[in-house]
Amino acid sequence: MDSLQLLNTHDPTSFYRKGTRLSRAETVGIIVSRDYKPNGFLKFDIDDGTGCIPWLNQETSHHFSRRCSSEMATDFASQVQLGVIARVRGRITSYRGNVQNYESTFFEK
Repeated sequence: MDSLQLLNTHDPTSFYRKGTRLSRAETVGIIVSRDYKPNGFLKFDIDDGTGCIPWLNQETSHHFSRRCSSEMATDFASQVQLGVIARVRGRITSYRGNVQNYESTFFEK
């Protein structure tokens, strides 16, 4: 699926492709950019062959406070390195009109 071809509605969490509503995505590709702010967020782009897809992981979000300690969040951030082939799953969202994915599961290949 080409994530860049998703149609967004007025709701930043509703996306459609060929008439099917999508809320989650899984991407396999190479990490081509990384922006890490300790105790803040980790943003990275994965090139899956169709284009670069932005992924976001906020360490301060309720997601990490429920499932992980800050130490585990930092460990996760250390796995996300340029050139790594990875499989990532998460929610599809929109920020300022651009499609992005909010990461929930990361697998290094």
